[in-house]
Amino acid sequence: KLPFCAMGVSSVIHPKNPHIPTVHFNYRYFEIEEEDGSKQWWFGGGTDLTPVYIDKEDAFLFHNTLKEACDKHHPKYYADFKKWCDRYFYVRHRGETRGIGGIFFDDLDSPNQEEVFNFVKSCARTVVPCYLPIVKKHLNDSFTPEEKDWQQVRRGR
Repeated sequence: KLPFCAMGVSSVIHPKNPHIPTVHFNYRYFEIEEEDGSKQWWFGGGTDLTPVYIDKEDAFLFHNTLKEACDKHHPKYYADFKKWCDRYFYVRHRGETRGIGGIFFDDLDSPNQEEVFNFVKSCARTVVPCYLPIVKKHLNDSFTPEEKDWQQVRRGR
């Protein structure tokens, strides 16, 4: 018997077209059993967007969709988890962000397991509605070899 369990889902989508941003999401659950048989549990995860070329309308749609999901559960979640994401994905040695952020959290274990799980499910369910419209909008955008090269440079960073 192992004294812990961990499960999650994680995905990164790197589109061919440099006008479609990369999206990353990861939602996870951990549980450990103490020697006395008591259990500790927590959830973590988030969703973030990394465009090569920033489109303000896309950024608004992405962040607003995440905010709506967060606001259904707690009025501070979006602001707190956006700030956490911005810190988490800041590349200090380059002095730059990885993308335009999103939300990120860890060690979330209150108010209770059912409510936190419902929040995490709400966040996971935003991935398609906050990303698919952006993909559809830019799917047929043309791009130059130079734009493709810059996408590869950005991905490698």
